[in-house]
Amino acid sequence: MADDEFPPDLLGAQRTYWAADARVQEVTDALPSAQEVLEGAMTDEQREELAQVREARLQALEALNRHPWWKDAGDRYAAQKALRQAAGA
Repeated sequence: MADDEFPPDLLGAQRTYWAADARVQEVTDALPSAQEVLEGAMTDEQREELAQVREARLQALEALNRHPWWKDAGDRYAAQKALRQAAGA
């Protein structure tokens, strides 16, 4: 599938999801180790920020997966793979 076969807002939704996922990774990379978290080293602010970025990622994923274009996509796996390729181009 070519880039022009996808609606611009669907391409944008894929990119938004990737950005949200990258933000979650940034936040988790800055957290204390798992052992330190168990020992109480994670602050309330860190917990709140992690919850917020995870929620943003979930909302981005829902927007991507609920896009009306998917209802006529046929082979969804192939379409998702093509979308990821087109959105990354």
